Amino acid sequence: MQEIPFTIPLSGIVRINNGEITISVNRMETTLNFVVAATNAKRILLNEGETLNDVALTVAKEIYSEKGFNRFHPAELYHRAVRKHPGIKRNSFMSRVVACTPDHPSNKFFGSRKDYFRYGGKGILMLNEQYLPDKNSVAVPLPIR
Repeated sequence: MQEIPFTIPLSGIVRINNGEITISVNRMETTLNFVVAATNAKRILLNEGETLNDVALTVAKEIYSEKGFNRFHPAELYHRAVRKHPGIKRNSFMSRVVACTPDHPSNKFFGSRKDYFRYGGKGILMLNEQYLPDKNSVAVPLPIR
Protein backbone atom coordinates (compact mmCIF):
# COMPACT_ATOMS: atom_id res chain seq x y z
CA MET A 1 0.00 0.00 0.00
CA GLN A 2 1.32 3.37 -0.93
CA GLU A 3 0.54 6.59 0.92
CA ILE A 4 0.61 9.96 -0.77
CA PRO A 5 0.60 12.95 1.57
CA PHE A 6 -1.34 16.04 0.52
CA THR A 7 -2.85 19.18 2.04
CA ILE A 8 -6.12 20.91 1.38
CA PRO A 9 -6.39 24.60 2.26
CA LEU A 10 -9.40 25.28 4.44
CA SER A 11 -10.70 28.56 5.76
CA GLY A 12 -13.41 28.82 8.28
CA ILE A 13 -15.26 30.93 10.80
CA VAL A 14 -16.74 30.01 14.18
CA ARG A 15 -19.54 32.28 15.45
CA ILE A 16 -20.89 31.98 19.00
CA ASN A 17 -24.13 33.80 19.71
CA ASN A 18 -26.62 33.28 22.59
CA GLY A 19 -26.60 29.51 22.89
CA GLU A 20 -25.78 28.86 19.25
CA ILE A 21 -22.47 27.99 17.55
CA THR A 22 -22.17 28.31 13.78
CA ILE A 23 -19.16 26.76 12.03
CA SER A 24 -18.47 27.72 8.41
CA VAL A 25 -15.73 25.90 6.48
CA ASN A 26 -15.28 26.89 2.84
CA ARG A 27 -18.85 26.70 1.49
CA MET A 28 -20.26 24.37 4.14
CA GLU A 29 -21.99 25.59 7.29
CA THR A 30 -23.35 23.81 10.34
CA THR A 31 -25.09 25.18 13.41
CA LEU A 32 -25.14 23.72 16.93
CA ASN A 33 -27.73 24.83 19.47
CA PHE A 34 -27.12 24.36 23.17
CA VAL A 35 -28.77 25.34 26.42
CA VAL A 36 -26.62 26.68 29.24
CA ALA A 37 -27.59 25.37 32.66
CA ALA A 38 -28.70 28.27 34.84
CA THR A 39 -27.45 26.82 38.12
CA ASN A 40 -24.38 25.02 39.30
CA ALA A 41 -25.37 22.06 41.48
CA LYS A 42 -22.25 22.41 43.61
CA ARG A 43 -23.12 25.94 44.73
CA ILE A 44 -25.85 26.88 47.14
CA LEU A 45 -28.36 29.48 46.16
CA LEU A 46 -29.10 32.09 48.78
CA ASN A 47 -31.55 34.92 48.40
CA GLU A 48 -30.15 38.08 46.89
CA GLY A 49 -28.17 39.97 49.51
CA GLU A 50 -28.20 37.04 51.95
CA THR A 51 -24.92 35.67 53.31
CA LEU A 52 -23.93 32.65 55.39
CA ASN A 53 -23.73 35.05 58.34
CA ASP A 54 -27.42 35.85 57.85
CA VAL A 55 -28.29 32.16 57.54
CA ALA A 56 -26.48 31.45 60.84
CA LEU A 57 -28.39 34.24 62.60
CA THR A 58 -31.73 33.11 61.20
CA VAL A 59 -31.31 29.48 62.24
CA ALA A 60 -30.05 30.53 65.69
CA LYS A 61 -33.22 32.59 66.19
CA GLU A 62 -35.35 29.63 65.11
CA ILE A 63 -33.58 27.30 67.54
CA TYR A 64 -33.96 29.84 70.36
CA SER A 65 -37.69 30.22 69.61
CA GLU A 66 -38.20 26.44 69.67
CA LYS A 67 -36.09 25.64 72.75
CA GLY A 68 -36.96 28.70 74.79
CA PHE A 69 -33.41 29.15 76.09
CA ASN A 70 -30.33 30.76 74.66
CA ARG A 71 -27.73 27.98 74.44
CA PHE A 72 -26.86 25.88 71.45
CA HIS A 73 -23.98 24.13 69.72
CA PRO A 74 -22.64 25.25 66.33
CA ALA A 75 -23.49 21.77 64.98
CA GLU A 76 -27.17 22.47 65.72
CA LEU A 77 -26.94 25.61 63.63
CA TYR A 78 -25.29 23.73 60.79
CA HIS A 79 -27.82 20.88 60.73
CA ARG A 80 -30.71 23.35 60.72
CA ALA A 81 -29.07 25.43 57.96
CA VAL A 82 -28.54 22.34 55.79
CA ARG A 83 -32.27 21.65 55.92
CA LYS A 84 -32.88 25.11 54.44
CA HIS A 85 -29.93 25.17 52.02
CA PRO A 86 -28.76 21.60 51.24
CA GLY A 87 -25.55 22.67 49.47
CA ILE A 88 -23.93 24.43 52.43
CA LYS A 89 -20.40 23.23 53.12
CA ARG A 90 -19.76 22.50 56.78
CA ASN A 91 -16.36 24.23 57.00
CA SER A 92 -17.61 27.37 55.26
CA PHE A 93 -20.63 27.62 57.53
CA MET A 94 -18.70 26.94 60.73
CA SER A 95 -16.06 29.53 59.85
CA ARG A 96 -18.85 32.11 59.38
CA VAL A 97 -20.29 31.20 62.79
CA VAL A 98 -16.87 31.68 64.41
CA ALA A 99 -16.46 34.96 62.50
CA CYS A 100 -19.74 36.19 64.03
CA THR A 101 -18.54 35.35 67.56
CA PRO A 102 -16.10 38.11 68.59
CA ASP A 103 -15.03 36.47 71.87
CA HIS A 104 -14.35 33.06 70.31
CA PRO A 105 -10.63 32.13 70.57
CA SER A 106 -10.41 31.45 66.81
CA ASN A 107 -12.22 34.63 65.76
CA LYS A 108 -8.93 36.34 64.94
CA PHE A 109 -8.55 34.03 61.92
CA PHE A 110 -11.89 34.94 60.34
CA GLY A 111 -12.79 38.45 59.24
CA SER A 112 -16.25 39.72 60.09
CA ARG A 113 -17.67 42.73 61.86
CA LYS A 114 -20.74 40.83 63.02
CA ASP A 115 -21.39 40.16 66.70
CA TYR A 116 -24.36 37.79 66.53
CA PHE A 117 -23.07 35.28 69.08
CA ARG A 118 -21.24 35.04 72.41
CA TYR A 119 -18.92 32.17 73.20
CA GLY A 120 -19.83 30.28 76.36
CA GLY A 121 -16.87 27.91 76.33
CA LYS A 122 -16.66 24.22 75.39
CA GLY A 123 -18.58 24.60 72.15
CA ILE A 124 -21.54 26.53 73.55
CA LEU A 125 -22.84 29.62 71.76
CA MET A 126 -25.47 32.16 72.78
CA LEU A 127 -27.23 34.84 70.79
CA ASN A 128 -26.38 38.38 71.87
CA GLU A 129 -29.34 40.15 73.47
CA GLN A 130 -29.97 42.58 70.60
CA TYR A 131 -30.54 39.63 68.22
CA LEU A 132 -32.91 37.64 70.41
CA PRO A 133 -36.35 37.23 68.80
CA ASP A 134 -39.42 38.57 70.57
CA LYS A 135 -40.82 36.37 73.33
CA ASN A 136 -44.21 36.44 71.59
CA SER A 137 -42.90 35.25 68.23
CA VAL A 138 -43.91 31.75 67.17
CA ALA A 139 -41.32 29.39 65.70
CA VAL A 140 -42.08 28.46 62.11
CA PRO A 141 -41.16 24.84 61.32
CA LEU A 142 -38.92 24.36 58.31
CA PRO A 143 -40.07 22.24 55.41
CA ILE A 144 -37.92 19.13 55.12
CA ARG A 145 -36.67 18.51 51.59
